[in-house]
Amino acid sequence: MTLASTHPLKTKAYSNRRYLDAVEDHVVIFDGAMGTSIQKYDLTAEDFGGERLEGCNDHLVLTRPDVIQEIHESFLAVGSEVVETDTFRGNRLTLSEYGIGDKTLELNRAAAQIARKACDIWAGKTGVPRFVAGSMGPSGKLPSGNDPDLSNITFEELSNIFYEQAQGLVEGGADLLLIETSQDILEVKAAIDGISRYFEDSSQRIPIQAQVTLDVSGRMLFGTDIGSALVTLAPLPIDVIGINCSTGPEYMRAPLQYLAEHSPFPISVLP
Repeated sequence: MTLASTHPLKTKAYSNRRYLDAVEDHVVIFDGAMGTSIQKYDLTAEDFGGERLEGCNDHLVLTRPDVIQEIHESFLAVGSEVVETDTFRGNRLTLSEYGIGDKTLELNRAAAQIARKACDIWAGKTGVPRFVAGSMGPSGKLPSGNDPDLSNITFEELSNIFYEQAQGLVEGGADLLLIETSQDILEVKAAIDGISRYFEDSSQRIPIQAQVTLDVSGRMLFGTDIGSALVTLAPLPIDVIGINCSTGPEYMRAPLQYLAEHSPFPISVLP
């Protein structure tokens, strides 16, 4: 869910700020987990597009869009106002692990279109606005680390990866871009940089919601606590800041309280 802030939002020119209007008005409820929902369908390798692609949930937006739309609608039917696109691992770097990096734009565009269709159906049925969050999960790299296999990527390369994913999601109809489950604050900065460059090049802007993942000690993978994350991200062009995944709600209490007291942005929490 996303909670409104007592602080005014930064003044920016948006091509679509309907999501922020909702956040300013009330607590906005997000959907549940896409991955576990997919597991309930007991899909075969053929559903994913062949044995090589089995387990690539993101590719289902191209091979089984009916399943993904049905999942979106299942959450909207019980009151969710926001559904996340099936693109958590939908960047070129992670898709290349399955040999489909060249489908990055197509896949992200299709995912946003599926979610958009579901949202429009339920907005029409209920008269309640529904929103598409373009899910942008980690790249799989950890630029702040020392592991030669995980840190071998430049800031510019990471930025370009997120630029491309943002393009597909916005072209498909996303209402906001959700940087989520982030473990490395440097990668978050690269994602924001790539998204911002896409906004500048396309003359479009939708809200950016940046969420980090903390362990039970309240820190990201490389020791960044919520205060440091906020200080790092506050000067950047984001609109909502929050935490998600990892520990569950109990260990989110203290970091969430800190954000509630110090954040200049609305805050989000997705256990």
